[in-house]
Amino acid sequence: MNKATNHPSELDASQQGVDEQITAKQDSANDEKSLVGASRLLGSLLRGIPTLVILGLLTSLALWGHNHDWQAPKFSELIGNQEIQGVLWCDDHGVPEAECISCNAELMPKAELHGWCAEHGVQECVLHHPHVAQLSEDSVFDPTDFERAARALAVRERTKNDSACNMHLRRIQFTSIAAVDLAGIDINLVDRGPVIETIKTTGEIVYDPTRVAHLSSRAKGTIWSVNKDVGDQVKQGDVLALVDAAEVGHLKSQLLKAKTQFDLDTKTFQRFSKLGGDIIPEQKIQEAKAAKSDSEFQLESTVQALANLGLLIDFDTIVDQPIVEVRANLRLLGIPAAIVESLDASRTSTNLIPVVSPRDGIVVMRNAVAGEVVETGKSLFTVANTKQMWLLLNVRLEEAERVTLGQKIVFHLDGSQREATGSVTWISTEVDSETRTVRVRGELANPSGRLRNETFGAGEIVLREEDDAIIVPSEAIHWEGCCHVAFVRGKDYFKEGSYKVFHTRSVRPGVKMGKNTEVIAGLLPGEVIVTAGSGILRAELLKGNLGAG
Repeated sequence: MNKATNHPSELDASQQGVDEQITAKQDSANDEKSLVGASRLLGSLLRGIPTLVILGLLTSLALWGHNHDWQAPKFSELIGNQEIQGVLWCDDHGVPEAECISCNAELMPKAELHGWCAEHGVQECVLHHPHVAQLSEDSVFDPTDFERAARALAVRERTKNDSACNMHLRRIQFTSIAAVDLAGIDINLVDRGPVIETIKTTGEIVYDPTRVAHLSSRAKGTIWSVNKDVGDQVKQGDVLALVDAAEVGHLKSQLLKAKTQFDLDTKTFQRFSKLGGDIIPEQKIQEAKAAKSDSEFQLESTVQALANLGLLIDFDTIVDQPIVEVRANLRLLGIPAAIVESLDASRTSTNLIPVVSPRDGIVVMRNAVAGEVVETGKSLFTVANTKQMWLLLNVRLEEAERVTLGQKIVFHLDGSQREATGSVTWISTEVDSETRTVRVRGELANPSGRLRNETFGAGEIVLREEDDAIIVPSEAIHWEGCCHVAFVRGKDYFKEGSYKVFHTRSVRPGVKMGKNTEVIAGLLPGEVIVTAGSGILRAELLKGNLGAG
């Protein structure tokens, strides 16, 4: 059988067709890739158009400025000191060169310099040299400011100024009042006001333990009746409950027995003593005397045992009383007459012992139910005198050294607008190992009884209170890296022809209260200081320091 075979020319033609198809597919794929690349390139160009436009505008602006000699505005123009045509201008200080007091010191000579005040930590101290202050001549200096400054510096460490700082020598000058207004500068007066400096902490109100009594029955027994409930006000001696105690009945019986024996032995001794030694042998008389002494001792011991249970009876009284009267007095011994009147005498046990309040107060806990058997160690009532409460504060260790006995405490109760005041009565000698705080105790008066046990809140221990401290708005004081400064308006600011000057003053700030800050030294009441807009003066001050450097 013959196999079919293909001619070589036919095979070549077939292979060529396949190659042409592959080439066509590759060309089509390349065309698609080219279209995608062109689309991406077009998108990138479109997104870059805004950037190119901005760059073009900036370039055009730069070329225009270069061709027209345009320059950035000077500092003097920013603060409103516009150059006057035909007048030479001081570029360093933003005023006409002929009027620049910084370049021409003779125009406005500086007063005598007094240098550093080591006592108050400021340059040119106005407390020691009041004439340095920018005040009118009729201003009066208050010498008590020395005492206030001393108290402020003594109570805690203050931020210190650098004695080598020379910023106080700088004066910021403006061309006119209008230029000051244009710069947005606002002013305020140095004033007086109250200042309170405190240590802030947390704490809680608790009962005064010395005014709290946990009461229980002095003898084991059964609660006969309960006379007071939680919330009841009680007086010293009020009966809270009655307990039927078998021990009480036993001691009363023992006392009656001892009383009977004592009466008998007393009569025997008295009779023998009258007859004398001629009829009754002396030995019998001595035996009667000894028996009388023994029964007297038994009677006294029983009286003392009842007293140990709170049932007081006078020994000298019962010695001379008839046994019938003693029995009647013993029946409801220790129970007030008002309680006795409310009891049914025919059904009342003679074994009753009262649970009595030892002080005035309020019943804050009751754990007594009529008919319940109680032991001597079980607490039945808690009576607390809430007219005075304790306040326990946790003071940080670093602040504890500033706390002293007698300091005022102001406590703000959680969940209430009220505050309680008291004083420090005790400072712990230990430091809590976990919180690293020191326990401080204060006493709070509570006449209305509105302070509650275990009330939490925020406390403040008052370190000092000043009624007429020197205060300024907090924004008027600036820390310049080496010292605190404030800008003070010159006292001749509104005089015709005067230079519009602000003096840089070294100050020592104290406690900050809200929007105001105490000034320990550096300013005097009545001086005018810059508040809002002081950043412009600080910029000028910084420029001068850079130039000097």
